Amino acid sequence: MKPIPEFSTDEELAAWVDTHDTAEYLDELEDVNTPFQVRLTRFATRLLDVRLRADLYAAIEEVAERRGIPYQMLVQRWLAEKVQQEAPDLAVPQ
Repeated sequence: MKPIPEFSTDEELAAWVDTHDTAEYLDELEDVNTPFQVRLTRFATRLLDVRLRADLYAAIEEVAERRGIPYQMLVQRWLAEKVQQEAPDLAVPQ
């Protein structure tokens, strides 16, 4: 098992975590129980009216239920992933 590198700044650590699989280092990590605040941001939304086949709609609802999230959120995630694949320059933050 490789040791976690030393970092001089939090930014260096964040950049490293963004580009490495940390699963290899789980045994070295310690649990931290420090509370922190989460700030929710609201993005402007627009209604999209899309007609779907009933069986596709049911399948989407089932996948969302299995994941424990609303189906609208699942569809938004899938659309954002597809935009990232097809046009990374237009990708939006999630």
